[in-house]
Amino acid sequence: MYEQAVSSWAVGLYSLLDPTKFLPFVPNLWDKQVIGSHYKNDTKIQEIDVLVGYLILFWVILYLVYEKSLNSLFRRMYFPLLQRNRIIEAVWNCGFCFGSICYMRSSTVQIFASHEQGITYHELGVALHKSFYFHQAGVNILCQGAWIKGCANLLFASLVLNPYQQNYRWCAVTSTFLMYKAIDIVIVNVCRILLCIFPTVGRPVSKLLFLLHCLTWVYLYLHYVPTSLLWPEDVKNTRTEPGLWLWFTAELLDSVWLRLIGHARATHWLEICLFSPPTQEATELAGIHKRHKESLRKYRNNTSKKIELWQTLVCAMAIKKKIKRLREARSNTDALTRDVEEMESQIDSELAEN
Repeated sequence: MYEQAVSSWAVGLYSLLDPTKFLPFVPNLWDKQVIGSHYKNDTKIQEIDVLVGYLILFWVILYLVYEKSLNSLFRRMYFPLLQRNRIIEAVWNCGFCFGSICYMRSSTVQIFASHEQGITYHELGVALHKSFYFHQAGVNILCQGAWIKGCANLLFASLVLNPYQQNYRWCAVTSTFLMYKAIDIVIVNVCRILLCIFPTVGRPVSKLLFLLHCLTWVYLYLHYVPTSLLWPEDVKNTRTEPGLWLWFTAELLDSVWLRLIGHARATHWLEICLFSPPTQEATELAGIHKRHKESLRKYRNNTSKKIELWQTLVCAMAIKKKIKRLREARSNTDALTRDVEEMESQIDSELAEN
């Protein structure tokens, strides 16, 4: 019964001490036959799982180094904390998606050049994307608190990105979807960068890009996914898997249209639709930083007032000393004048007596 439970849920735990068996097994959840009967004897599937595990470690280390470097750079450029985090996340997504587009373009040539080689090239691309979206799901849930988006990325990496599927049609569908998804992510993140760096000048361009993002989302999740993944038109008697519907539901719940309809009358509707709400820790940190800046401003104001008061007192004392010296000089002049007059009067009286 234990083996049946493990086979049904498709979870294989490996020893962390063995570097060749690092990652817990997260295979295709709907291909029970492949998982149950062929996994133990298929070294290729095991190698792909180990590769995904090491790639997740690679993305984690690269993201930490990247985040620390850009955060230090933007701190020196005096960017606010929330703005720094948004730009860092947007540039990270844009960088990966540009690489994904280039890889998908080159993988098309590889697939048509040799079918066997194309499947291998496709498996490597799926392993890269699978590990990235697993890492991104962890960032969304653990760092940003975006549970719906994180679950959507987790389900997408677990259910849609399937390196064990040897169907050529599925490879073509997932490659095309990854291309469209990467283009859409680039559009929305360029919109976020413009809105963060140029909040006034770049706002009209951001609105145009946001409109393009909305239209792209409609095409992807209301046309391409239903017709190519849920109900393929060119395949008869297909059985839609519950896992795909679960992922599709999560994507609909994380839809940009729901946020747009819910906050259409808000003043900052564009920021609400583009950025996830800040976490409680970020809000508290921003409040602490704001109070610290206010205390520094009050301290500087008090210090400047004390300096002004001291300068006023110094000026008043200097003016008082100057007035005192003028009075003393005037009194001395008056006394000298009286002495001269007295001497003149004495001289005149002596002359008169003589």
